Amino acid sequence: MLTIIPIPALKDNYIWVLHDKHHAIVVDPGQAAPVLAYLEAHDLKLSAVLCTHHHNDHTGGVHELLQVYNVPVYGPQHEIIAGLTHPLVEGNSVELSQPRIKLAVLDIPGHTRGHIAF
Repeated sequence: MLTIIPIPALKDNYIWVLHDKHHAIVVDPGQAAPVLAYLEAHDLKLSAVLCTHHHNDHTGGVHELLQVYNVPVYGPQHEIIAGLTHPLVEGNSVELSQPRIKLAVLDIPGHTRGHIAF
């Protein structure tokens, strides 16, 4: 069973953490510090980063997280995101074993041209 936790970030954003009490996935890490603090406080190991679009308030913490954790970074193929290792488009899926989850990818242009949803 996965737990989904919002971590407040910046002025009015959230970073989402999905975890199984051992491993975590982080969605749209605009900052690294609150993510690192949460992971440490809950003894979680980061297994992946998911980004929905390229804006810095959703990707600004990716570089720093990658300096601590060697994990894949999933995000939209049609946007430039530093550290992106798995570019995605609608019809793709993301399947992770720790925590165990399978996510479908949807193209949802509007906020940005390449915006995706999981």
